[in-house]
Amino acid sequence: MNAAHDKTILFVDDDRELRASMKKVLQKEDYRVLLADNPKIAMELLEIDTIDIVIADVRMPEMDGFEFLKIIKSERQDIEVLLLTGYGTIEMAVQAIREGAYDFIPKPFKRTTVLKAVEKAIEKQELVRENRFLKEQLNQNRSRKQIIGESKLINAVHDLIKRVAPIESTVLITGESGTGKELVAREIYRQSKRAQERFVVINCGAIAENLMESELFGHVKGAFTGAIRDKVGLFKIASGGTLFLDEISNIPIHLQIKLLRAIEEKEIMPVGGVHTIPVDVRIIAASNQNLLHEIELGKFREDLFYRLNVVGIELPPLRDRIDDIPLLVNHFIAIHNPQLNKRIKGIHTDTLKMLQGYSWKGNVRELDNVIERAMILCDEDLIQPGHLPPNLFPAIQNEETNGTALKDALKDFERRFILKALKRSKNDKRSAADTLGLSQSSLYRKMHELNISDINL
Repeated sequence: MNAAHDKTILFVDDDRELRASMKKVLQKEDYRVLLADNPKIAMELLEIDTIDIVIADVRMPEMDGFEFLKIIKSERQDIEVLLLTGYGTIEMAVQAIREGAYDFIPKPFKRTTVLKAVEKAIEKQELVRENRFLKEQLNQNRSRKQIIGESKLINAVHDLIKRVAPIESTVLITGESGTGKELVAREIYRQSKRAQERFVVINCGAIAENLMESELFGHVKGAFTGAIRDKVGLFKIASGGTLFLDEISNIPIHLQIKLLRAIEEKEIMPVGGVHTIPVDVRIIAASNQNLLHEIELGKFREDLFYRLNVVGIELPPLRDRIDDIPLLVNHFIAIHNPQLNKRIKGIHTDTLKMLQGYSWKGNVRELDNVIERAMILCDEDLIQPGHLPPNLFPAIQNEETNGTALKDALKDFERRFILKALKRSKNDKRSAADTLGLSQSSLYRKMHELNISDINL
């Protein structure tokens, strides 16, 4: 009965003596017990408290046990319900199971019968939870992208991951957008002792400021307008596992002290709550901002920074590790081939030179998008220069803007580039396509998009 310590049982029966007796029996086994003498009170308790098991009589005032069962299962599939009755029949037992009851126990019953049924119901809950977790992990592993690269800079990152993963220290990952901060966080988690528990991600930049405290720490019913029931925060959900705080610089300054306390004291206070809740989470944070500069501006607490930055990992921008671009390109081609129903084998050497000469302000994420776009346009074995977006062509970087919108300038350059190829080939589409590194169908598609007709020679 080790699982009893954190399980809450709601016992619903209009018999006062039976309620008192069952409370003693269940408490003796270290269960937390709530009592109700009718379904109405029971429903109120279900709204304001976290309940795992409901034991209810079939015959009760205002609502019978079967109707009560339907309401519970319509709102909370995770709660197991045991029905009790002094007028049981086989038909009633079958009906109870069909409608979602875990067990149907006739009165009078032995204490051991109820305890055994409760224990089995909890075992079922734990099995369902474990299966759900394993499915989540399987889906994560199937879709998990890897940290690709063999450059000195990336090898140094891999080394830091191996060193920090087995320990419990907080980690702060910094780097430009698109460098793979979440991939590093997931890899630390995967190699940690908490790899069998939850990995919970919260993007601090995607949550409204007035909702962030509730998202992190939860709230109690009535804490503010619209708080119609208790909400469990992400700290509590992640307890036992790892919490990844992405874009940590977006946490409001007034909440940073509460976050610091949660990390140091390993306890949280829900919004509107009066009691702290213990939590056991490993914190990994990430930011694309210079947090030391944010501290100077008064936007980030210095004590929180040093608490997070026990181990710091700085990810290099892609422009500083161009030797990794061939590996990344082949990796993205392998990922996107089945998604796009393509059989592209690789990339032309001229195309690779162009990729390695580009500045990559969006880093690895931008490279991934460029390769996916090129593969959509490519009908050949190799990605050619003509499959790349115009902004990757070095020539366009020397064009004067003259106030022209970027997208219009890019279209204009692409149009002129194709027209020159058609002129050189004397309007021979096959020859022009070869020059541009495109298939004929891709050239015709481009001509249609850019409103290019046959040229007059």
